[in-house]
Amino acid sequence: MFLRLKDVPNRLLPILLSQCVGLACGIAGVKLATRWIDPADYGRYGVFLGFTPLGMWVVHAGLIKFVLRHWAAGDRPALWAGVVRTARRRLHWLALVSAGAAYFLAGASGWRVFPFVLGAAIALSGATLAQSALQAGRQHWRDLAVNVAGSTSRSFLPPLLYVATGAGVFALYGGFLLHSLILVGAAWAALWPSWTDGNRELVKPDAAYDGSLFTVLAAFGWLLAGVNRWLVAAFEGAEIAGYFTLAVALATIVTALLNAVAVQFVQPVLFALPTDTPAARCILAKKVDQVALVSWALSLVGLALLRGVMPWLVGPLVHPKYLPALGYIVPAGCFFVAAGTTAYFDIMLMAVKRERACGPVDLSAATVLILGGVIGAWAGPGWFKGWLLATPLLPWVLSRSLARYYYFRSPQPLR
Repeated sequence: MFLRLKDVPNRLLPILLSQCVGLACGIAGVKLATRWIDPADYGRYGVFLGFTPLGMWVVHAGLIKFVLRHWAAGDRPALWAGVVRTARRRLHWLALVSAGAAYFLAGASGWRVFPFVLGAAIALSGATLAQSALQAGRQHWRDLAVNVAGSTSRSFLPPLLYVATGAGVFALYGGFLLHSLILVGAAWAALWPSWTDGNRELVKPDAAYDGSLFTVLAAFGWLLAGVNRWLVAAFEGAEIAGYFTLAVALATIVTALLNAVAVQFVQPVLFALPTDTPAARCILAKKVDQVALVSWALSLVGLALLRGVMPWLVGPLVHPKYLPALGYIVPAGCFFVAAGTTAYFDIMLMAVKRERACGPVDLSAATVLILGGVIGAWAGPGWFKGWLLATPLLPWVLSRSLARYYYFRSPQPLR
C-alpha cells in the first residue's frame, strides 16, 4: 500500500500544497511575463534557464541521488558533511562549464553573463541537495516552506526587475540569481536541525554515486531539458524560441506537478521495500510499473485539458502577443512526459543497488530523444512537432524493456 490514512496529514498534504503553491505562482508568473517581457528577451531568458541547472543536473547529480537513496537510513550529520565536502571539490568543474555556457550565451561579452550563470548554478545545487535530504527524510512540511520561498521568488522577481530597471534581459538574469539565493538559504535553514547534531565523521558517497556515471547521465538529462529550446532558437529564431519557452513553462506546470507529487511520495516507499527474494523483486517491479503508468496517463490527460482551455485563457492569463505559443504546449509537454517516465525505472534499479544499469537505460533513451529532435528540427516545424508528440511511447518501448532486462537478468548487483 502506497497510501495509508496517517500518511495524508504528514506526507501527502504538504506535497500537494507545495505543488499547488508552485502552480499558483507559475500561473501568476506566466501572466506577468507575457504582459511585460518582450518575446525575444523571453527567448534569450529561456536559453539562459537551460544552463542554470548545470550544477544540480550535471556536476552534483550523483551526490543528489546518493542523498535521496541513503539519507533516510544513514548517519545524517556525517553523511551531510561528506556530501558538502565532495560538492566543494567539484566547484571548479562547475565554474568551467558555466564559463562555456556564458560564452555560448553572449560570445565575447560572456564575462558579463558568467556571474549570473555560476551563481545560480551553485545556489541551485546547494538547494537541491538540501531539499533531497528533506524529501528522503519525509520532512515534507519543511520542504513545503522551502518551495513557497522558491516558487514565489522565481515567478515574481525576474519580471518585476525587468519592468522596474529597464535593464532588458540582464534584469531577468539578475532576478533569477536572487531567486536561487533565496531558495538555497531557505533550504539550508530548513535542513539545519538534521545536520548540526551528531557524529562529525565523514561518510563518503559510494563509488557509483561519486564517479562519472551519474555525471554523464545527468549531462544527457540536462541536454534533454534544454535541447528543444536551443533547436527552436537555432532553426526558427529568438522570437519563436520565446513562444516555445512559454509553451514549456505552461506544459511543465502540468507535467512537473504530477511527476513531483508521485516521485516525492512513492520514492521513499519503493526504496524501503524488501528486494532480497525473486518474489519481492517482482512486487517492486510491478509497483514501479503502476506508478509510472498512472503518472504517464495523468500527465497526458492534463496536457490535453490544458490545451483545451487555453483559448479561453488568452487575454485573462496569456497576453495575445504570445498566441503562437499555444500550438507548442502539447508537443513540448509530451517530450517532458517521456523524460519523466524514464526516471521511475531508474528508481527501480537503484532500489536493488544496480545503479550502473541506469547508464545504458538512460543513455539509450536520451540519445534517441536528442537525435530525433535534431532530425525533426532540421526537417521542418511540422516534423519537429510530430516527433515531440510521439516521444511518450519511448519509455515503454525502450526504457522499460532495458531496465527490466538488467533488473531481472543480471546475476550480480552492478556496482
